[in-house]
Amino acid sequence: MMPASEQDRNAGLPFDLPGGPDAVLLLHGFTGSPFEMRYLADRLHEAGMRCLGPVMAGHGGDARALARTSRGEWIARARDDLFRLDGARRIFVVGCSMGALVALALAHEQPGRVDGLALLAPAMRLKPAGRLAGWVGRTPLVRLLPLVRKRAGSDVSDPEMRRRNPCMDAVPLAGVAELERLAAEVDRLLPDVAAPALVVAGGKDHTVALSGARRIASGIGSGPARLVVLPRSWHLVGIDVERNPCAGEVLGFFESLPEPAGAA
Repeated sequence: MMPASEQDRNAGLPFDLPGGPDAVLLLHGFTGSPFEMRYLADRLHEAGMRCLGPVMAGHGGDARALARTSRGEWIARARDDLFRLDGARRIFVVGCSMGALVALALAHEQPGRVDGLALLAPAMRLKPAGRLAGWVGRTPLVRLLPLVRKRAGSDVSDPEMRRRNPCMDAVPLAGVAELERLAAEVDRLLPDVAAPALVVAGGKDHTVALSGARRIASGIGSGPARLVVLPRSWHLVGIDVERNPCAGEVLGFFESLPEPAGAA
C-alpha cells in the first residue's frame, strides 16, 4: 500500500484505472480535483469497471485560471475524456457538483454514448452565499473582489478527508457566475436527457440547495430519478462520512441497468 504521505502528494492527480467491459467517467467539482472521485472510483474499479478521473478544464492550477475558463471549455474537455472511453460495452458518467451539471450536458449532447448517470450533490441551485458570489461575479465589482479565500477548506465533515483534499484555496467569483450560467442551461436541457440517473445529495450540504437535486430528479427526461439523501454528509458526498453508502448506491444503480442488446 502507498504510504500516506505519498498518497497526499498524489491525491489531486488524474487517474485511469483499467478494467472492463464497462467504463466510468468521473468528473469532479468546481475548485476541486479528482481526489473527490477517487474513493468511489476504487469501489467501481473493484467491481471490474474502467474508471477515468480527469482534471476538469481550468483546474489543476491557480484560481485565476479558473476565473477565465468558460462553461463551454468545461464541457469540451469532458467530452474529449468521454470519447476516450469509446469501445466500452457501457459508459457511465459520475459527476460531483459542477461535474454533475457537465455530466448532464454530455448526456444531452451525446445520448448514444452515455448509458447512465450518477449525480452527486449537483450544483443546480447554490446556497445564498454562492448566489451572492455569482452576483458579484456578474458585475463590475468582480474587478475589486476577484477571489474569495476559503476559510475552512472544502465542504466535507470528515476531518481527515478535508485535510487530504487538495482543493483550491480560493473561489473565483467570475467562475461562480459561469457555474450559475451552466446550471441555467442544464435546467433547460433536463426534459430531453434520456439517460437513466441516480441523484445523491448531502443532508447537511453548505454549498448547494437540496431543491436543486429534487429539481433534477423530478425534471430529467428519463425520470423521475431516484433521489438518495445522506443525512450526515456535507457537500462532497463521495468522500464524506457516508462515502461507503454513497459508493454502494452508485455501484448498485449501475449494475441494475440493462446491458445493451446483443451484449455477451
